[in-house]
Formats: sequence, structure tokens, C-alpha cells
Amino acid sequence: MSSCIENNESFSSQSFITNTTSHIIKLLPYKGTIKDSMHVKTIQPYSNTEVDNSSGRGKSLGFCYAITLQPYDSVLVTFDDTIKIPHIKWNLVYSGHGILYSSNRSISNINNWVKTITKETRHYIEGYYTFTFVEQDYIDAKNR
Repeated sequence: MSSCIENNESFSSQSFITNTTSHIIKLLPYKGTIKDSMHVKTIQPYSNTEVDNSSGRGKSLGFCYAITLQPYDSVLVTFDDTIKIPHIKWNLVYSGHGILYSSNRSISNINNWVKTITKETRHYIEGYYTFTFVEQDYIDAKNR
């Protein structure tokens, strides 16, 4: 005779983007040539901005903002609305300059986000993910 086991495990997580540059950064996700205006994010200079949060059932840290970006072909990263560089999804054929998914600077690649667990019990886990933009990201975008 089988019985139903209640899943009383849960999680809570946030995703933060840290901007250590002196520039305003905007993230503009695109599907093809169409910008998704509902998911545009602006990160002020020298700030740490929450861009996503999740909670639910199961004991894993939850979703990172990089997962939210997966349906998009690219994310255009702009610095001060003037310097622009696309972060390209891994399966997109792209002939211009940009940050490829395989790059360790791609915001869309979950492997480039630092995962931190802040609280863990037998049935609960809490933590956050962080992606940090540094001045070199601006310099690289400017020189491409």
C-alpha cells in the first residue's frame, strides 16, 4: 500500500547585480529584434540591486536571474545609454561583436553567478545569487 508523502521543504532566493563601475547600467532583453520592456533593469553606479526573487517548494536554492534570461536571444547591456554590448545566447548565430554565452562575463550564463547560502535547516534553504559588473566590462564594451 502506497502513501503520499507531504513535501514540507521550501526555499527562498534572490538575485542581485552589483555595479562597481561609475556608469549606469541597463539590461535590455531581446527576442529577435523585439525588446521586452517589462524586463528592463537599471543598476545605478556603485550599487547592489535586486533583480529577481523566488520562493517555493523543494530544497534547492531556487532560480537565478540567469534562468529568467534564458528565453531571450540576447541581453543588450548599456553603459550610460551610450556604450552598448550584447550578451549573446549560446545557440544564437551572431556575426557582430558581443559577449558570447561561453564567456565568463556573460550575464545569461548561470555559471557566472556567485551562489551564497545564508540559512539552511533540514527543510529550508535560503540564499542569493550575485553577478558583478566591473570597470573592465565597460572598457571591453567601449573597445569593441
